[in-house]
Amino acid sequence: MTISAAKTRESDWAGDPAGFVRDELGAQLWESQIEIIEAIRDHVRVAVRSCNGSGKTYVAAHVVLWWLMAFPESMVITTAPTERQVREVLWREIRRAYRGNEELIDGKLTRTALEIGDKHYAYGLSTNESERFQGYHEGNILFIVDEASGMREDIFEAIEGSMTSAGARLLLLGNPTALGGTFYEAFHRRRDLWHTLHISAFDTPNVKSGRIDVPGLVSPQWVKDAALNWGEDSPMYEVRVLGDFPSEGEDSLIALRLIEAAVVRDTPRAPGTPVLRELQGGPVELGVDVARFGNDKSVICARQGGRVLWLEAFSMQDTMATTGRVVAAVARLAPDVVTAVRVDTIGIGAGVVDRLRELGVAGVVAVNVSERARNPEQFMNLRAELFDGLRQRFQEGRIQIPDHPDLVAELSSLRYSFTSSGQIRLESKDVLRSHGIASPDHADALMLAFASTGASRFKAWT
Repeated sequence: MTISAAKTRESDWAGDPAGFVRDELGAQLWESQIEIIEAIRDHVRVAVRSCNGSGKTYVAAHVVLWWLMAFPESMVITTAPTERQVREVLWREIRRAYRGNEELIDGKLTRTALEIGDKHYAYGLSTNESERFQGYHEGNILFIVDEASGMREDIFEAIEGSMTSAGARLLLLGNPTALGGTFYEAFHRRRDLWHTLHISAFDTPNVKSGRIDVPGLVSPQWVKDAALNWGEDSPMYEVRVLGDFPSEGEDSLIALRLIEAAVVRDTPRAPGTPVLRELQGGPVELGVDVARFGNDKSVICARQGGRVLWLEAFSMQDTMATTGRVVAAVARLAPDVVTAVRVDTIGIGAGVVDRLRELGVAGVVAVNVSERARNPEQFMNLRAELFDGLRQRFQEGRIQIPDHPDLVAELSSLRYSFTSSGQIRLESKDVLRSHGIASPDHADALMLAFASTGASRFKAWT
């Protein structure tokens, strides 16, 4: 074959990945698998949340071979949360697909590597050292992260540092098990950056037809058994059968289903409309969470009764600038309408409180959420107690919030546990950061806006 003919063939393969898999590799893909491989062709970042047994690993293996054959100088880096998953899951499928097409692909295959040339290879890397993912900046580079819900955030950070070339692509695959981190955010607060796909068991060929049309894919009987074993309302059924993020985890403070039920789609995300001066229906209360770290945000939350009017977030501002934002918010609403301005005084929040009082702003309340709870036998500190009061509002349907992805993500990421003495405690912001979950600044402002002076009692949700 001449060089020009080879280039033409590679160009055809690059434009028709499903055709390459079918005609050259002799594999058949079903509808959602075709969507995945074509999405990699068309989008920089692709995230796929899936049920069990959808064939996502099978198509990922063929994505690897297509990428190497479609682009003459190209690299693929694959990873997963454990070395066993790297070696025995995706690379097992790659080895199987390669052995049926050795003459076409050529190169040298080992357990976790396929080398065709110096700048033409695929590697499977374990995640012991994030530094191993740095330094790959070649033009046509594809990263594949399998079981992405369980991946450490420093690995994602290292991969993003290599996504600098125009030909870079990133594919995330997995069951949606975690309510936080990069994989979760791809479908929520970062969905504008990602092309997302969803596969439910009820989308798959076997479950659709009620018989085994494609061996190896999830079966109708397995879906029936899952409903009986776990229950259709269980988190396991949501994740493994429906391919959905769980509406609640065992340690979730506020169930995602309750958060989504409270969302009012037409509520503005930020202030700035003159109509707020003509509020009817009672006083307005503000919650102010003041940023304490460089990447954190200060957030002002305004609520009237059970309805959040708006959220305003800003960062990298000093005490006086933050105070000015609060004063401006009160002025927009009219001072006689605002009856409470609750400010978290941990860190620089104390300076904001002092300056607001000095300026004569009415209703300023200093709240130190690390202080002793009013019910210390039941709560480790005031923060846990106040958030439990907020949880009760969601459970009882007495709150309406805006369709704000940051707020929804933060509320659903809140976790509780018990101390050795039986007190309820919330997972700290430092622990959340270690899991790659942003500081819940919007959620804290919401909690402060709804903070109650009455006694709080922890109830199990229904």
